Amino acid sequence: MIPEPVPVSALEARQRLDEALHKAWFRCSSESTPLAVILIAFDGPKNTEGEELLERALHVHCARTHDVVLRRSNDQFAAILPDTSPAGARLIGERILEAMRSEDNGGTHRVSAGITVAVPDEQSDPANLLHHAEASLHAAQAKGGDRCVGGSAITGAAATKSPSGTFSAFLKLFQKKKPDEDFRRGTD
Repeated sequence: MIPEPVPVSALEARQRLDEALHKAWFRCSSESTPLAVILIAFDGPKNTEGEELLERALHVHCARTHDVVLRRSNDQFAAILPDTSPAGARLIGERILEAMRSEDNGGTHRVSAGITVAVPDEQSDPANLLHHAEASLHAAQAKGGDRCVGGSAITGAAATKSPSGTFSAFLKLFQKKKPDEDFRRGTD
């Protein structure tokens, strides 16, 4: 989906993100499928050209029916990707960064991405998923930017405590359910 225009206020942006995240959370919880959140932010000052490049990359790589891309702030976007594995989310983040690099001659439109994935359950909530994506984004920018950080699965109590998760428990849960082939991301 193409990102929405700049919201009137930060409060409106927050409400749109919360609504989209809760809707995806409920859907993935009822289906026991993973939910990925990718936060993408400019590493330096953004301009119209850089914003257009990023919007195009998001439109190309987050284009499934249930994928949602929203502007989170003036220079930050959030991609909510239902039924996306940790490897699939990481691949999408890397492809977005590569799209920005390939179209950017002077290195002035670099972005970083923070990625997190969880299978929603009653022991965690969507706010924690967003918190983990924020921590991953800050880590990417602290390492110099122009990179993806995160992509590990968080499950159960780990989804409420720390950004590191138990990947093996996630894999066992994920392997039990055969995803709908029409809906499954081709990059998984």
